Amino acid sequence: MTTTRSYRSTEERRREIVDATIRVLAEHGFAATSFARIREIAELSSTRMISYHFADKAALMGAVVEHVVQKAAAVMVPAMEAETTWRGKLAAYIRTNLCFLAENRLAARAVIEVISNAPRSDNGIREDTSALLLSVLLSQGQQAGEFRAFDPLVVARSIRASIDAFATTMPATDEAAEAAIGEIVELFDRATRPEGA
Repeated sequence: MTTTRSYRSTEERRREIVDATIRVLAEHGFAATSFARIREIAELSSTRMISYHFADKAALMGAVVEHVVQKAAAVMVPAMEAETTWRGKLAAYIRTNLCFLAENRLAARAVIEVISNAPRSDNGIREDTSALLLSVLLSQGQQAGEFRAFDPLVVARSIRASIDAFATTMPATDEAAEAAIGEIVELFDRATRPEGA
C-alpha cells in the first residue's frame, strides 16, 4: 500500500521544517543540525525543500528563535495584561516565561543552541532587546512607586540571566520545576519592592 503526503501550504511547510529543526537542535546540538538531518526528521523528499523556504542555515535558525519567542509571547502577554499592578506584571512576566520553558523543553534547548552558536553581534542585539523591554516595565513600576530605586537595566539583565540559566539547568520533574519557579519569582519580588512593602 502506497501512502502519499498531503499537500502543505507554504506556511504549513515552513512550520513543519521549523518543528523538525527544533527537535534536531535539542537532540543533536547546533553543529550537528544539518539540512540532511532536518529533511529526515521532517520526512521531506529532498533538502531542496528546506532551501526553498529558508535561504540558508542562519535564516532557518532565525525562524526557529522567532517561532519560539512568538509562542512564549502568546502566553506571557495576556498574563501580564491581566495584572493590575507593576509588581503583578513583573511576577507574571517571570512566572509565565519560566513555565513556558518548563513546558516546552525541546524548544528551550533549541533556542539555547542557536543563541550559544549564533554570531555574537546577533546575540547582543537579541539579548539587549529583551533586557531593554523588561527595563521599561521596571521603570514604569518605579514611577508608580511599586519598585524601589535601582538601575532598571541592571536588574532586567539579572532577571534575564536567571531565566536563561533556568532554561539550561531546569529540574527534571514538574514539581521541582514549579518549586524553582516560585523561588525565582519570590527572589525578584523581594529584590525590587520598596523597603517596608
